[in-house]
Amino acid sequence: LAASLAVFSVVADPSEIEDAEAAAALLAEALDLDEDALKAKLTSNRKYARLKRHVEAEEAGAVKALGLKGISLAREYRRAYPNGRLAANILGFVNLDGEGLEGLEKAMNDQLRPGNETTRVKRDRRRREMTSDVGADLNRNRGASVILTLDRRIQYVAEKALENAVRTYGAKSGMAVVMRPKTGAVAAAAVWPTFDPNSFGDFPKNALRNRILTDTFEPGSTLKIFVVAAALEEKTVTPETVINCENGAFKVANHTVRDTSSHGELTVSQVIKLSSNIGSLKIGDLLGNELLYNYLTRFSFGETTGLEHMLGENSGKLRHPKQWHKIDAANIAFGQGLSATALQMVMAMSSLANDGVLMRPYIVDRIIDADGKVIKKTEPQIIRQVVSPLTARQVAAMLRMAVQKGGTAVRAEVKGYPVAGKTGTAQKVADRRGYAAGKYVSSFLGFAPYHDPQLCVLVVLDEPANGYYGGTVATPAFKEIMENALPLLDVPPTEGQGDPVWPLLVRNSRGAPGVTETNQSNNFIRVKLKKGDRGARGPIAVAGEERGEAAGELSFMFTRLDERPEAEPGVMPDLSGLSMRQVLDVMNDYDMDLEYMGSGFVVGQNPPPGEEAEPGRNGWIFFERQ
Repeated sequence: LAASLAVFSVVADPSEIEDAEAAAALLAEALDLDEDALKAKLTSNRKYARLKRHVEAEEAGAVKALGLKGISLAREYRRAYPNGRLAANILGFVNLDGEGLEGLEKAMNDQLRPGNETTRVKRDRRRREMTSDVGADLNRNRGASVILTLDRRIQYVAEKALENAVRTYGAKSGMAVVMRPKTGAVAAAAVWPTFDPNSFGDFPKNALRNRILTDTFEPGSTLKIFVVAAALEEKTVTPETVINCENGAFKVANHTVRDTSSHGELTVSQVIKLSSNIGSLKIGDLLGNELLYNYLTRFSFGETTGLEHMLGENSGKLRHPKQWHKIDAANIAFGQGLSATALQMVMAMSSLANDGVLMRPYIVDRIIDADGKVIKKTEPQIIRQVVSPLTARQVAAMLRMAVQKGGTAVRAEVKGYPVAGKTGTAQKVADRRGYAAGKYVSSFLGFAPYHDPQLCVLVVLDEPANGYYGGTVATPAFKEIMENALPLLDVPPTEGQGDPVWPLLVRNSRGAPGVTETNQSNNFIRVKLKKGDRGARGPIAVAGEERGEAAGELSFMFTRLDERPEAEPGVMPDLSGLSMRQVLDVMNDYDMDLEYMGSGFVVGQNPPPGEEAEPGRNGWIFFERQ
């Protein structure tokens, strides 16, 4: 996604310039610079003057051909982003000196940035270099490589789906996050509008920030699932508990709370399926303010997630119950009166997809030094068991119902990959006195496959103009991401009709997980635990083992191990898929100055295939492992 390419800058030692006027005229033509400005630099009293940075290969060749005394080419590094806008808001960008200014580039600047190249030489008593010894001891301090958990293919899918949704529904902006719930690895993180880090100065500032970490919003109805999870965990309700939803209107502290549809008595499961505000606030009231607050904090609302290697994360806002009024408690129960980031939302949902286990999110899989040695490897880390596996699976069954016929999110269903999820539609806060009329944040948060969750996805659209219900505007992008991403991960689709039956989990005598086949109903899944055991002795399924172990591996590669391509003098060959040994064999026929980066097989090259490859031209070859 990002690489440091060796480039040249044109520099001068004014004290060695013999004819500044003539040199300025020649250099102005070769470098397309102002002649008078060049002359001023060449006649200055400075020992060192930089004339032009990061010159093209043709310009470097032209300067070299002039053979001017006191003029030389200095090797530097220029940051390049071969995939353009892909993951730009995560990666960030650097300045001309290679200093990271935003994103991972800034957070990991010390590891990524190569140090200065130093040469040890001998000098005489007048400090003149003894040229016969120049280059006797060259020390090149190369930067490390950072391997991310992002999957380039899924990142591309997420960005395209999000862009399509923003444009189709006329939204102001959008976000999409894809997480592996069993490990906490971020597989994709898309933001719109975005930018090209190769030319970040051409884009407005609001396109540069990583909204997934910095921007907060009221979750709306997506928060109801965590309220219900808390009530189930505390045994305040069961999935079959009946709640009177007051035919769509209910007065709380001189305020009337309304549902979008009129409902009478609903079970807790139906409250989630039909997204009843009144049902949710009544469940929250049964739970009580203190317990509701405690569980929301256990899901990580109101605090940063601990995502390492990223800067600027917002904690969102969740006030302490002592500051709540009666209407505040009701609003919070259906997702208003608090704010959260996209990362917090997808983390919380991932814990329900992971049998109640909340994982610490991470985006850096490992750091490798210039010699290929792993300096640091990120291992999946459990934060806490938020709710028991029983509660998590009961809520998951309700979320499955929300996607099926009669639910609010039928458009999110993916053929072959049963989805569980929840829509969210929240009015935007206008000021301290209320909400902005006609302005909404619309979202869908879910995971798939329902019976064996591999990916958890959140899609958020800010102020959509062509429709605003989450079940209408956010679900198409969710579906597009899921139906393309899961096959890329070789997740097999379900066969036949209906949902697979979730296996019955039991603890054995040592407290370790075991699996027993069962023909039980797939609406609600029983988890057989000893009396009083609600996950306190550790999670039923420990994330990070076996399947989760290779979560961050890069796998996008086209490998070509056939015969070497024919070398055509003066024309750059197609090196894609070749190993480094094969590339060295092919490029032996060319007299070019090539920089080789990475290891494995070729995924990028400059000059591109078919372009002129004259002797002495600079270029780079980029390798990645399968």
